[in-house]
Amino acid sequence: MQRAGFRASGAGCQRGCGAGTARYLLLLLVAVAVICTPAIAATGSMDELEVRKAHLDLVAFTTETEMKAAITYITPLYSTDPARLTAILAEFVGLEAEIPQVSSMDELNNLTRQLRAATVQFQTEASLQMAVGQGKRDELVQHIGAATANNPYIEQKEQAYWSTRRTSQLRDFDAWTAGVQSTLNALKAQGFDMSSAQWSLDVISAQRRNLDAALAVKSDAEIEAVNAVIFPRSIQLATEVKETQAQVSEGERMRFLLDQGNRGVVRADQINNDVIMILLDIDEAEGALRSLKGNLATANRLLANDNLAAARTPYKLLRQDFHQLAMAYRELANTASLPADISTAMRQMVVTLEDSADQVEV
Repeated sequence: MQRAGFRASGAGCQRGCGAGTARYLLLLLVAVAVICTPAIAATGSMDELEVRKAHLDLVAFTTETEMKAAITYITPLYSTDPARLTAILAEFVGLEAEIPQVSSMDELNNLTRQLRAATVQFQTEASLQMAVGQGKRDELVQHIGAATANNPYIEQKEQAYWSTRRTSQLRDFDAWTAGVQSTLNALKAQGFDMSSAQWSLDVISAQRRNLDAALAVKSDAEIEAVNAVIFPRSIQLATEVKETQAQVSEGERMRFLLDQGNRGVVRADQINNDVIMILLDIDEAEGALRSLKGNLATANRLLANDNLAAARTPYKLLRQDFHQLAMAYRELANTASLPADISTAMRQMVVTLEDSADQVEV
């Protein structure tokens, strides 16, 4: 079991998410700040896709609103020409309209890149026009804030995002606890005393109600309070199961670590998506994650066919994959300018990945 176990996604939009000028993809001339984070779901699943689509829809519409507000501020300034800004806005709105039709993660990632590129173009042109017209940054920020604060259309999309996130995250919580319970049941059936581990799982399971309540009120602070209970208890649970698993067969130990690796990939996908949304280059992390996914898939397939001997090769390669991804995340966390929530999630993932690497038998 991975050391970090289950952790509720804690980097989502807080209440009033649409009100600030520094919370979304555009941000115009303001420093990049927190990007709302979709909930965890199974990698490539419809849950993950729908949550990320709802998130992108919220971000894109808020960005569109900010773009329109920026144009209305810049246009009256002396000697400015808003034609280029208007053209970029039209391109952005056209791309935004494609979000509901997206049917795969590849399509969503490609559309996100296009929206990001249009946003960068708008930022550059807005900066140029502000310089030409001698616009005042504080006034621009206030103008954008007035357009986004208490905007009923933004609030509607925010509600849709949180509703989708809540459904998905609770489903993921249930899947995680059910998976661990299945493992405990299997160990109990083999005669192992799992009473302590069962108690830890029961404590975690009891937090579902609190997690649901936190998601219902869109409170990251309350989600983190739930995490403060879940996270250390899941580490304890992982230790208890790991100690017991030392007594079971090699194949069973491999299957358990592969299952935890699959869950880790879900979180890594989420982290990478969050970082991509704030325009950072993460080629190294993406490459390490692709390698990890490939070796996990191969080992899973071979074990499913009861080919334990062949599965050992990709299984052993996971050790290096875990280390490489941990190194990439550690480097990003130490050198990149990241929002605090993403940096925290990344550092926690480093611990999880290193612990997983240590569990791979070579």
